Amino acid sequence: MSGWNPPPAPGGPPGQPYGYGYSPPPMAYGPPPRRRSSAGCVLGVIFAGVAAVVLVIVVAVVAVSMNEHTIETPTVAGGRSRDFSAEVRMGTTISSQRRIIQQVSGYKVDTVKSAVYGAGTDRYVFVGAEGDFDPDDLVTSFRRAVDREMTSSRFSTLTLPVSNAGGDGEAACVSIRYTSTITSVPSISTAMCAWMTDSTFGLVYPAPDSSSALSSTRVYSSVTVASAMRNLRDDVED
Repeated sequence: MSGWNPPPAPGGPPGQPYGYGYSPPPMAYGPPPRRRSSAGCVLGVIFAGVAAVVLVIVVAVVAVSMNEHTIETPTVAGGRSRDFSAEVRMGTTISSQRRIIQQVSGYKVDTVKSAVYGAGTDRYVFVGAEGDFDPDDLVTSFRRAVDREMTSSRFSTLTLPVSNAGGDGEAACVSIRYTSTITSVPSISTAMCAWMTDSTFGLVYPAPDSSSALSSTRVYSSVTVASAMRNLRDDVED
């Protein structure tokens, strides 16, 4: 037909593939986005690691300081008053206890303090020391030291660990029996108990007043002396 033109194809005229009135989305131009640096993350990990190490060190220092003890000899300990006059009279016994402490500790003692607490048959010699000790070796070294002091064949000993030391560390008792061949001299059953930590060592031994003890049987079991040791420890160790 003259003067008639067919409609354009659905795809639009050449150069217009999206159809009439439609333009393709504009292209995004410009530089690519910058990558985020990982330096912050790395520093964060480093700081966290350092903080963890510092925390471990602080905890270790606090734990060590909590286990450090000292020995004192107050005027009252374990509910018993200190007997200063008895301390003068019992110099030989106290010296023996000091030698035992030196031997048990492997001569690693820095300071030694002693006192006598109680009256009558409820009286005890206490000798305490500060130093660098090994509680795991207490039972073996304690037995050897006491046996060295008991030079007479009339003495027999038995050393056993004590489950309740009255605090941290280890404890042990040595049961001591002396059998006399003289009728006028009674046989003796007694005990010596000790506790040991990394920094302290305490030794407790019955020291009854002879004026009140000769009229009665002198028997001190490990259980009795261990109980006195724990009571005294509450006040002589800080």
